[in-house]
Amino acid sequence: MISKLSIILLLLVGLMCSVNATTIANVESQLLAEIKQSNQQYQRQIKTIGKARSVLLKQLAIEEAKLKKLSVAAAAITRAKDEQNLSLTKLEQRLHSWQQQQNYLNHLLASIDSDSMIKSADDLSDYLVKQAKPTQFITASIALNNGQLISGKILTMGPAHWFISADHRRGGLINQVNKQWQLALEFDEQQLAQLSEVLAKDQGVLALDPSNNRSLVLAQHQETIAEHLNKGGIWVLPIIGFALLALVISLVKALVLMRLPNIDNTLLSTKKLAPHQLALSNLAARYSQPSQQQQLDDLLLDQLMQTKRNIERGLSAIAVTASVAPLLGLLGTVSGMIQTFKLMTLFGAGDANAVSGGISESLVTTELGLIVAIPALVVHALMSRRCHHYMAGLESYAVKLSHQNKPNTTAVIDEVANVA
Repeated sequence: MISKLSIILLLLVGLMCSVNATTIANVESQLLAEIKQSNQQYQRQIKTIGKARSVLLKQLAIEEAKLKKLSVAAAAITRAKDEQNLSLTKLEQRLHSWQQQQNYLNHLLASIDSDSMIKSADDLSDYLVKQAKPTQFITASIALNNGQLISGKILTMGPAHWFISADHRRGGLINQVNKQWQLALEFDEQQLAQLSEVLAKDQGVLALDPSNNRSLVLAQHQETIAEHLNKGGIWVLPIIGFALLALVISLVKALVLMRLPNIDNTLLSTKKLAPHQLALSNLAARYSQPSQQQQLDDLLLDQLMQTKRNIERGLSAIAVTASVAPLLGLLGTVSGMIQTFKLMTLFGAGDANAVSGGISESLVTTELGLIVAIPALVVHALMSRRCHHYMAGLESYAVKLSHQNKPNTTAVIDEVANVA
């Protein structure tokens, strides 16, 4: 029975092995066929993607060209919108400037003789110089810097304007502000004489502003220190407060440090010693016994610490000013920028003058904070160095006093050896 059963099991195992071998071979062939088919599909897909990619790239180039054209159109629309948002005063100033230029060119063109032939650039230059005569003097009144009105005559040539009073005692370059002529640059006697000569003979030499009245406008808008600080707003007050505090402390502290006497490290008579040295010497004389050495060292150290506190008193306030002033300036700048952007959100950014004016006003606090912080930092460094130098001298003197009261170790050893 056992032998038959073994034979049957062996037959079954052999049959199963043959079946498994056949199955594995079939699976392997199927996998190879599927991999080959997938590879072919992958190659076809790559070709399809390449063709679609070339088409999409062409479409992308076309769309980019359209986008560039739209960007140019959008920029033009934005400029036109910004022009619409300009204030009425700005538009009037531009119109007035263009009208002056047009009148100047019309005057030159009207004076040109159409029958004369200009053959070269030099001839054209000479001809324009001869024909560029000033327009006729116009009687008008202008305002001086103090608000006084004086009457006289105004000479206009292109964008430049001159004024001379009726008595020929005052005159100069003028500029129009809010439809009112104002004296921008007053002439001296020689320049007034030249202007009078032009008035009398229609020719002469005149002072001219080559920046087309821009430098005159800048000269008229010079502000005082109080006006400049007023632009910073409320944050200017704490910065100025810290500055005054640091200034007072610096002056007092400088006077105190200048009066500090020199340190005498010779351990001579105490009659000529400085007060701080005298206090140390009194301690050394009071605790002169060898058994009191530890107590003397502690008292000398305590006296040095008290002296250091007295000498360095007030320096921390100067250091705080040097640290806080720039931060307050930055805080004022951030507050001003927030207000500027709020106005831009409400009224737009068409008027560049309003935006730049708000930014410049917000930077006043930063400027003031740096002006206060830099000198405070330098003063604190110099005074701290002076205090450290003085305290180093006192510490050296205290060490000498401490060693002076210590027993002579070598003498003690020799005495012990002799007794032995």
